Amino acid sequence: MQREVPSLKSYKANAHFVFWKKRSLLFVISVFLILWSVFSSLLPQSQSSNGIIVDPLLQKPWIPDAEEEESRSYHRFLSEFKNKQSSVKKKDRFGRNYLVSPSGKIRFLIDDEYRKEFPQQLEADIAAKELEVLYEVRKEKEVVFLGKGIHLCYRLKKEKDSGFFPEWLIQSNEITNRAANEWSDQTIPLDLVSEPYGCYVDEVSPMDYLYLESESFRYRLKIPASLRYEGLFGNRLGIYGENRDSIYRIVRFVKFLSNYLPEGQTEWDEALKLQTSGKKKKTLPKIILSIGSSFDKVRPLRNPKNYFVFWDSVRSLSKSQMRMLQFKRTEVNGGYLSEWVEVDEIGNSIPMEMMEYYVYNAPRGYFLSLSYPKREKELANAYWNTIRTSFTVKD
Repeated sequence: MQREVPSLKSYKANAHFVFWKKRSLLFVISVFLILWSVFSSLLPQSQSSNGIIVDPLLQKPWIPDAEEEESRSYHRFLSEFKNKQSSVKKKDRFGRNYLVSPSGKIRFLIDDEYRKEFPQQLEADIAAKELEVLYEVRKEKEVVFLGKGIHLCYRLKKEKDSGFFPEWLIQSNEITNRAANEWSDQTIPLDLVSEPYGCYVDEVSPMDYLYLESESFRYRLKIPASLRYEGLFGNRLGIYGENRDSIYRIVRFVKFLSNYLPEGQTEWDEALKLQTSGKKKKTLPKIILSIGSSFDKVRPLRNPKNYFVFWDSVRSLSKSQMRMLQFKRTEVNGGYLSEWVEVDEIGNSIPMEMMEYYVYNAPRGYFLSLSYPKREKELANAYWNTIRTSFTVKD
C-alpha cells in the first residue's frame, strides 16, 4: 500500500499551529509568575514562631481600626480648620466676652456676662472696642464714662513713656466727643453720670490700684482696687445737690467684709436672734470711702476751719444724732479721727471709726472720709495712706 505524502502547504500549517500553541502557554505561565511576584511583594509578611509566613491582615479586624483612625484624623483637621478660619471667643480681665477674628479684629460682646467697669490700662485697646459697641447701641452716658477712663489710661502711660500714642486713641476720642454732644439735650447733667472716671493700673499686682479723676471738680487720687465704686451698680450716683449758692457731690466706694460675731456669740445664737427679730439676714460690715466736692457759685461761704460743718449738714449729722451715736471727733495730723458706736440688726454694738480730710480753697472744696469697724484699723490705715498721699487738685 502506498503512503500518502502530505503536501508542503499542510506541513507548514501544522508547524505554525504547534509553534503558537507552545508560545501561548509560555506567555500565560510568564504572566502568572510576574503577577504572583508583584502581589507577594506588596503584602506585608511576618515570621511566626514556627517559621510559617503569616499575613498580619488576617490576624485582627483591621477595617474598624482603620476607619476609627480615619475618623480621628478627619475631626482633628476640622478642629484645626475651625480655629484658623473663624472668630475665637476670649475674656478680658473682668471676665467679659469679646471675639477675635482670624485677621486680628476685635468685636466686644454686650451679652449676659457684660457689666460696667472702669477700663484697665493694659487692655485699653479692648476697652476701645467696648466703646465702639456701646456707641452702636446708643449708650451715650456709658460711652462718655468709659471714654474718659480710656483717655486717663493713655495719660497715665504717657507720663512714663512720652512717645506713647496708640492707634486706638484717636477713634476713641472721636466717639466720646460725639456721644457727649448727643447727650446735650438731656435734662440730667452729663458730669453726674460720667464722673468720676478711672483706670485700673498694675503696680504691685494686676489691677491693684484704681486711678480716679473728676474733670468738673478737677481732682485725682489713687485708691486700692478692692474698694468698688457704687456707681458701677445700677444708678447709685451718690448724693448730688444744687442751690442758688453752691453745687456739691458725694460718691462712695465700698469693700464688704466677712460677717463678724462678738466674743462668746455663735452662729446659732445669731440665727436665733435674727429669727426672733423677724430679720432674714444681717447687713455685712463694710469699709466705705466717701469723696465729696463742692463749688461755690457766689462769694466764699465758708473757711478752712469750719468747712467740715457744711458736710456734716449734707450727711444729716446733727448734734442730736452725734449724741445718740456717741460721736466724738478729734483733730489728728491735719485731719480728723471720728469715733462712734453702731448697733446692728440683732442688737450687737459695733465700735466704728472714720478718718476725715478736708480741703477748702474757694470756690472749690473737697473732703475724703474712710469709715470702718474699729477692728479693721490696720487695713484702714493702709488704705488711708494711699488715698491721702495721692489726692491732688488741679489749679
